[in-house]
Amino acid sequence: MERRAHERIDTSLPVKCIFDEILYSGTIDNLSEQGMFISTGNFLPCGDSLEVIIPLEDEISKFHANIKRIEKIDDFNYSMGIEIHDAPDNYKQFVCNLRMPART
Repeated sequence: MERRAHERIDTSLPVKCIFDEILYSGTIDNLSEQGMFISTGNFLPCGDSLEVIIPLEDEISKFHANIKRIEKIDDFNYSMGIEIHDAPDNYKQFVCNLRMPART
C-alpha cells in the first residue's frame, strides 16, 4: 500500500473553487501540505485544474490545484481529491499550526 508523503489532517472547513470561471462551494474533509479531499454537490472533471480559495483565520489563501480523483457519495454529492501546486506560505503555515498540539 502506498503511503502519502504528508499525513492528512481531518477537518471541516469551507472552501470555494473556481472552475471554468464558475464559483463552486464545498467542505474540506481532510488536508495536507500538498493535497486535500473536498466534499461538494458538484461534479468536476478529473485531471482538470481549478483555483482553490480557503478562508483562513485572518486572511484568504488562493492557489491552483489539479483534480486527481472523484468519488460519488450519493445521487447529489461528490468528493474530490486534489493535488496542490505551489501552496502559498499562509496555507503552509495554517497546516503546520493544525499539526501542532494545543498548549495548555
